[in-house]
Amino acid sequence: MCGISGFNFDDKVLLKKMMDLTSHRGPDDNGIYTDKGISLGSLRLSIVDLSKKGHQPMLNKDGSLVITYNGEIYNHAEIRKVLEQRGCQFKSNTDTEVALYAYQEYGPKCLQLFNGEFAFVIYDRKKKLLFGARDRLGIKPFYYVHLEKNKQSDNQFIFCSELKGLLAHDLKREINLDALNWFVSQRFIAGEDTIFKGIKRLLAGHYFTYNLQNNTLAIEKFWDLEYPVLNKSEDYFAEELRKRFKESVKMRLMSDVPLGVYLSGGIDSSSVVAMMRQLSQEGQEGGARSIQHTDHIKTFSVGFGYGGEVDELQHAKLVSEHFQTDHRELMVKSDLLHNLPRVVWYGDEPLADPACLPAFLLSEKVKKYVTVVLAGEGADELFAGYEQNKFLLQRNKLKLIPKPIRSFSAKTVNMIPDAALRPFFTFISNIGKEGRRRFCNYVAHIDNKAQAYAEIMSIFNNEERRELLRPEVIEHIKLFDHTDRINQMYYNDDPHQNNKQQRDYLNQILHYETKEPLAENLLMKADKTTMPFAVECHVPFLDHTFVEFAATIPTHLKLHHYHHEKYILRRAMKDVLPQQIVKRKKHRFYVPIDHWMHQEEVKSLVDDLLGEQTLRRQGYFQQAMIEKIKKNYATSPLFYARQLWTLINFQIWHKLYVEEDLAKKGLNAVHKLGKMF
Repeated sequence: MCGISGFNFDDKVLLKKMMDLTSHRGPDDNGIYTDKGISLGSLRLSIVDLSKKGHQPMLNKDGSLVITYNGEIYNHAEIRKVLEQRGCQFKSNTDTEVALYAYQEYGPKCLQLFNGEFAFVIYDRKKKLLFGARDRLGIKPFYYVHLEKNKQSDNQFIFCSELKGLLAHDLKREINLDALNWFVSQRFIAGEDTIFKGIKRLLAGHYFTYNLQNNTLAIEKFWDLEYPVLNKSEDYFAEELRKRFKESVKMRLMSDVPLGVYLSGGIDSSSVVAMMRQLSQEGQEGGARSIQHTDHIKTFSVGFGYGGEVDELQHAKLVSEHFQTDHRELMVKSDLLHNLPRVVWYGDEPLADPACLPAFLLSEKVKKYVTVVLAGEGADELFAGYEQNKFLLQRNKLKLIPKPIRSFSAKTVNMIPDAALRPFFTFISNIGKEGRRRFCNYVAHIDNKAQAYAEIMSIFNNEERRELLRPEVIEHIKLFDHTDRINQMYYNDDPHQNNKQQRDYLNQILHYETKEPLAENLLMKADKTTMPFAVECHVPFLDHTFVEFAATIPTHLKLHHYHHEKYILRRAMKDVLPQQIVKRKKHRFYVPIDHWMHQEEVKSLVDDLLGEQTLRRQGYFQQAMIEKIKKNYATSPLFYARQLWTLINFQIWHKLYVEEDLAKKGLNAVHKLGKMF
């Protein structure tokens, strides 16, 4: 992977500042290209063809096209053969050059050829335009700004792999209140808008063209996910799944540098290790050299030292011993004052998934051993692996109950013992009183699919955000409640649709989870916790052809009898994984933030970042809501810990990006991050 940057004017000094702010993405090489009215920058993390022939920005033979590229095209060798038959002459073995000549031959249609993850920009000198794209699932990030002409400057188009790189320019640091509203609701920001007004993200599966002559920007979608479910046998889907997944893993072993696996001990990452071991055995049995990186598989796991339901190290160790991997464990201590500011800085936007911290620290460790890691992201979205998937499908049963009885029954939830709710909520004892109140809200709103989902999953629901956000903030939010938008985009029950499987409730849930939380939360977490240490993350479950295949599987084979999650994946892997792993229930990666909140240094951090004086100065949050959370914390520790974690992440982000403006102060200030709190 790499880092890319550029703009539609000539300024080498400014381009260098952008590249400095994102230099962690490409420590192996860097380069710039300038022409009249164009500047392109590249930072290279060498994965394939480590020679200088892979230097970027890269030009085609006649110099009419220039590319700055971040990503991996796993089928580049096959595409190269076709391009060579068309007369293209290559000087390197890189996939970058394949992307360049594929555009030369096919234009925007080249994107349909690529299997991989990517974000790139091509300068077309003849047509006087910039062409750029982001991969289908959104594995790689892409940020941009389009400024219209004013008294101070001409039209400007600026892009970068990371938002912080854009801030090298003199852009106004104005908070997008709609994005803030969505963040405190979901702990990440989806859609094309970012936390800063004017800064956009290119959505997954989209490309753009920027006309350098008339300064117009056009954005088009080149891929979307549909669910054309097939009427095939369970055996067919299990066999096809295993075959296709093995091929996806094989493709993602494409690397000329050391490679390993993030192993949690769950079925997702364990399946990655299993396929790598099978590939190794098949090579040995055939008398051929085994597939690269499969002889001595390196695996890495993280734990927290609390034992019990918090740590998964025992399961990861079981898998490691079964497949005889070279295994290493990292025990994470919170040390929030030192580590969390670093995580937040590299995250670009507020991203309050607690798993960012252990993932960041694990990546810092693994860089000593590998440059590429494979991970299990995406399997839950493909095969209904989350707790909420099971829980939300109870809607179909609850809808049979008349509304008056349903409303009355919801109020009795506090009488239900923890053991009865644990199949739906692994950590029900920690969710407490407020979690049960949310359950009541869910039952009351099951006729509204998006709102029912939000009641289960949101950090602050609509009611709570009205208590949290100041009235003057809410007044300026254009779309406070997203339920209508989400219902229209993902839960469309229009009976006139040709494909009734598109209206299957579970597929609707999975479609939303793939397009928004996966793309802009989990995949951004993966990118922004690995790239600070120049580690590349490959995600074999998200090969787009595998994703399209998974969408053809009937939902009853994903969530079997309402409670066997990822059934078809378990069925496919039952003969290659230890039975304890196959039969083990889904264990959401649990970060013990409710434990951390009891630490004195963390309490002091909360008091400082969410104190009355700070909140009054910023003008976003109401002090009364913060005090309410603190007062009631003991009744629902995990519920309130998630809310506090979301808020302190935003407050740290605000201090780094707005108050201290580290992007303007440069790398010397960034290096002192651990001493700021």
